[in-house]
Amino acid sequence: MAIQSSNTIKNIEVLNSGDKDIVCQVQVEFTSYDDSDQDGTTITCVESFDLSTDGRTSSSDGWVAYDSLDAATVEGWLGSELTDRIASVQANHNGWINSVLTPPAPPTVDKALPW
Repeated sequence: MAIQSSNTIKNIEVLNSGDKDIVCQVQVEFTSYDDSDQDGTTITCVESFDLSTDGRTSSSDGWVAYDSLDAATVEGWLGSELTDRIASVQANHNGWINSVLTPPAPPTVDKALPW
């Protein structure tokens, strides 16, 4: 019984400015499951990350052409915001998965009348 987690960039949005596809938003899908019951414990969510585009043009230092982008480059732009979100999402997913595998006792139960 081990929880598996992954994250994948699912979408990139660029400014509609006509200037060489300046990335302004990245959507990342987070998926977790317990390997003892993948079908019953899979949980997925998508989070959006906004990138600052102020003053950025295709002539900016460090510019990477859109066609040359890869996941590692984009994840690097997201930096600690992504790593912090990974930790937060995984903690939430782990809590949900554990509650599915070991449901908590209900706070109240029906009981037969004593008469």
